[in-house]
Amino acid sequence: MSDDAQGGSVRTDVEELLQELTERDDDVVQLTIDLIAARSPNPPGDETAPANVIIDTCRALGLPQPVVVAADVTRPNRMLTLEGMAGPHLAFCGHTDTKPAGDAISEWRTDPYVRTTIGDRLYGLGSTGHEGRWPRCSMQRSGCSVTRISGQESQFLVQRGRRIWQRLWRPLPCQGGGTGRHRRNHPGRTFGHPRRLDAIRIVSRGASLLEVVVRGTQMHSSLSDSLGAINAVEAMARLMVCFRDELELRYPEHPLCPTGPTINIGVRTVGGVGYGVVPGQATFYSDIRTLPGMDQETFREDIQAAIDRCSPVLNGATATVVWPEGMSWSAATEVAPDHPAVVASRRAARAVLGHEAPIAAFTGGTDAIAFQGLAGIPILAALGPGLLPLAHGPNEWVSLISLRQAMRIYVLTAIEYCRLV
Repeated sequence: MSDDAQGGSVRTDVEELLQELTERDDDVVQLTIDLIAARSPNPPGDETAPANVIIDTCRALGLPQPVVVAADVTRPNRMLTLEGMAGPHLAFCGHTDTKPAGDAISEWRTDPYVRTTIGDRLYGLGSTGHEGRWPRCSMQRSGCSVTRISGQESQFLVQRGRRIWQRLWRPLPCQGGGTGRHRRNHPGRTFGHPRRLDAIRIVSRGASLLEVVVRGTQMHSSLSDSLGAINAVEAMARLMVCFRDELELRYPEHPLCPTGPTINIGVRTVGGVGYGVVPGQATFYSDIRTLPGMDQETFREDIQAAIDRCSPVLNGATATVVWPEGMSWSAATEVAPDHPAVVASRRAARAVLGHEAPIAAFTGGTDAIAFQGLAGIPILAALGPGLLPLAHGPNEWVSLISLRQAMRIYVLTAIEYCRLV
């Protein structure tokens, strides 16, 4: 058969497949609805309900029973593997948890756990999150896998399930890097976990979470003027403002992250006892999203240097930086633009959307931190429906059209990937 004839046959097969997928449009929407209804707010973190939805769905489709890898029975990670002939292996990965409705529950115009469809929009808690989306990681050998992770349990899944990963997949090469440079950081806008179908996001930014404990003198409030008390909360307030102004981070310039790291000072504050007591201790928490090529030791030096420069505003109080275990440093990851999974995704997106999807960065942290950072498995950070401004707030919604488009893109990505590797 000639190349032209073979190419025509391939195109015909893909067209027929896309036509068949039309019959699954309602199924994709229904699965999203079922996952939204299966409550899994984190905290506290209990994903058994959506995990059961996934098991029931697999059973209804005649698929194998998913493997469970879990540190806690209430936080099950489900892994479904479809073995094929010798060749490439592709995995799709997503979370089963949501953020709580929280203080914004009264601002919901609909029940966050009940299906509400208005036009093209499907409303519900987590709809713009992983309930309707799948990030993608590429691996090599035969078959395809689907993984649903409980919360941020990907690190446990990689560590405890290492034998499973090694049996199925051999890492492909990936790309990171950049050269170091010193400059003041400026905050920039982000497109985090909720991502759009208009870009292939090959960078997963890292994260560093830190605490600063400020100590003063606790005493009876009526004696603060005569005994010269040091109010820890007041000192913390001055320090937070100074710290934000003085913080200079050294980081490599990256073409996909032109605004550099994202800095959020004081994402949480704790301090004070109540009326009648001068607060003797206060703590503020900060969240910084890092770039590929940033160094942990250099980063910590920059944090401490900024705190030291702010010491005059403490007026006698002391400040100590605390690095919480397991949360203080997660390195950013990156996969090469010419990686087969990237090329395959771009081809698939073009076929479904009708235009080229550009290469971009996923400015939040993802499971790539564990899969690529710990296990060396290259992962595409993001491609799917959902918009960041809607995430973690009231009245989340996802486009029904984008859900259906995502299904087609994922199927075509698997086909294109198998052709490339």
